[in-house]
Amino acid sequence: MSKRIGLKDIAKSLNVSVTTVSRALNDKFDINPETRKRILAKAEELNYRRNAYAVSLRKNEYFSIGVILPSIDHYFFSTVLKGIMNKAHMANYLVIVGETTHYIQKEQEIIEQFISHCVSGVIISPSNQNSLTNNLELLRRKRIPYILVDRPSLDVNDSFVKYDDINGGFLATQHLIEQGFKKIAFIKGLDYCVISNARLEGYKKALKKYNLPIDEDLIKTSNHMDGNADGYLYTRQLLLSANKPDAIFTVTDDIATGVYSAAKELKINIPKDLGVVGYSDSKIATHLDPPLTTVEQPGSEMGEQAFDFLQQTIIKNNSQLKRIFEARLIIRESSLKSAKLKVHKQHSN
Repeated sequence: MSKRIGLKDIAKSLNVSVTTVSRALNDKFDINPETRKRILAKAEELNYRRNAYAVSLRKNEYFSIGVILPSIDHYFFSTVLKGIMNKAHMANYLVIVGETTHYIQKEQEIIEQFISHCVSGVIISPSNQNSLTNNLELLRRKRIPYILVDRPSLDVNDSFVKYDDINGGFLATQHLIEQGFKKIAFIKGLDYCVISNARLEGYKKALKKYNLPIDEDLIKTSNHMDGNADGYLYTRQLLLSANKPDAIFTVTDDIATGVYSAAKELKINIPKDLGVVGYSDSKIATHLDPPLTTVEQPGSEMGEQAFDFLQQTIIKNNSQLKRIFEARLIIRESSLKSAKLKVHKQHSN
């Protein structure tokens, strides 16, 4: 991330004192109107932004950060937010939350609002459509520190906290194969969704490792990663087809609930006739019958790490802070062909 423009930079470019610049920007009365005008114009040209952290220290006040998430009622994102809020409270930060509901235009509007409110930094999980329109450039231009959580951008210089989704998809599929399932379907997210594509890559990687064919007819695309309707629809299609799978891996736990509904309607036993693995270890996973095997996502820990990275960037101007959380599979009855339930965690190698 490029260096933040400070009062000294504006003063040097106009050959005036730092004090003069400060008084102009703070709208003090004892400064020449023409000088104030020149200073404000230069500040705008250089994309100057007040150091909210320094101001807060002087005034002993809270300073604010923005958090942008696709869905605040989604289990994973709600736990990410909880982790951020816990750390922010301890560090005397005010947190402003924006929800995009995966709409790129709404994401842009929230970022613009955060900029106008002079937030010290932003933690953002970009919209699925961010690869189509890069709203992060708005933050870069204003030199506002930001940390990406869950979904990295195409810019290698961006700091991020994410989950090892490739290994997550691999562990889920490998587990089903090792349980004796041979024809494994995958219900994924939209093609432009980064995390869905990573889980798909892991799924294919496991099939290749065990010399199982990659059958595109067994790969279905859900339009709604946090709803069970697509899970139900595609499971019915798959189980009523001539190319019937004996296991289904879903990109989220919510979609897996749709798999359960369709299997129950068709009188197909889970896991005897159909193995099922979900993703995210939401609260619903343990309440399904049988309990759902799923890939765990430590949302709260990821949120705490994202806040720590943002604070380091705000205070110390650190850059390129990156952490990838290890993939872990929580094995429950939905994927076990053996009669006894053995719940445990399987880590990536």
